Parts: sequence; C-alpha cells; structure tokens
Amino acid sequence: MPLTPEEISDRMQARVGTAVLLSASVMAVLIFCDRTGVLPFALPRYWYASRQVHVVFCAVLLFIAAVLLRTRIGIGPLFSSCQVMTRQECPLCDEAIAELMHQRRYLPPVELIDIDSDPELQERWGEWVPVVLIDGQVRFRGVVNPVLLQRLIDAALDRRARGVESAAADDSAVQE
Repeated sequence: MPLTPEEISDRMQARVGTAVLLSASVMAVLIFCDRTGVLPFALPRYWYASRQVHVVFCAVLLFIAAVLLRTRIGIGPLFSSCQVMTRQECPLCDEAIAELMHQRRYLPPVELIDIDSDPELQERWGEWVPVVLIDGQVRFRGVVNPVLLQRLIDAALDRRARGVESAAADDSAVQE
C-alpha cells in the first residue's frame, strides 16, 4: 500500500526528531563527562572555551526534539465503524478499499462483508457494490469519491475540534 504524502511527512518528521534527540543525548553525556572529569579523550579546544554555550545548545536541541516528536491530538478514528459490502472478484470493490486505505488514519478498521455469502445481503445490495457504510449510514455506492470522502473527514474533524473547544470553554467557565 503506497504511503500518502502526509504519512511520508510524518515519518520524516519522526526520523529528524529522533536524530535531534540522539544528538542532544550525546551532547548531554559529553557535558556530564566533561564536568565530572571522566572524559576518556580530549575534546577540541573550542569545547573548553565555550562550556556554558553547550548547555544552552543541548537544551535547545531537546526542545526541538520534543516539538518534532510530539503526538498529534485529534488524529485517529473519527468514526465508530466502516463497513464495505463487497463481492468476489470485484475491481470496483478493490478501488474503493484502496481509496479508504488512503484515509486509514481517520477511519476505524475497515470491515469487509462479502454479500455473496448471504442471500439477504445479495437481495438488499444487488449490483450496487461496493457499498460503503460509515457509522451505519450509506456514504458511497459503486465508487468512493475521494473528494466527498475528504469532505466527510473534514466535517468530522471540524465537529471534533468544536467539541474540544466547547469542552475547554466549559472547563474555564467552571474555574471562574
């Protein structure tokens, strides 16, 4: 499954954050060893000329690493369920599933339901497969429109953000 640009960006951010954290850790160990006098080797001359700057630089590196490695609040499943009614050897079903996988960070695990195994489901959905139900509502039939899926996700993100904001406003009103 190919990665989305957002996932690639997240992975690169995590790698850079890890490298910065590792650099800050090595620097902290060097500072500690220098201060305690247990350094097994000599450092360059400029190290000894600016010892206080190293402590500040190490603190800045730790802060940068913390920012880069922070977890994103609000990312995760925005819906409680996602079901796809499918059939055997259905190319449109495969395309629909692939489109849903592009947005998997916002969706719960996709439940695939083969309608060929149940006559009642065959009668209900007929030739309309794939049918995508999100939170029990039919959202797509035949094809998953990526623009409409993104709008659905944006609306859910907006609702979640407003819910967080209103909860924060309620907390501040209680504190006053």
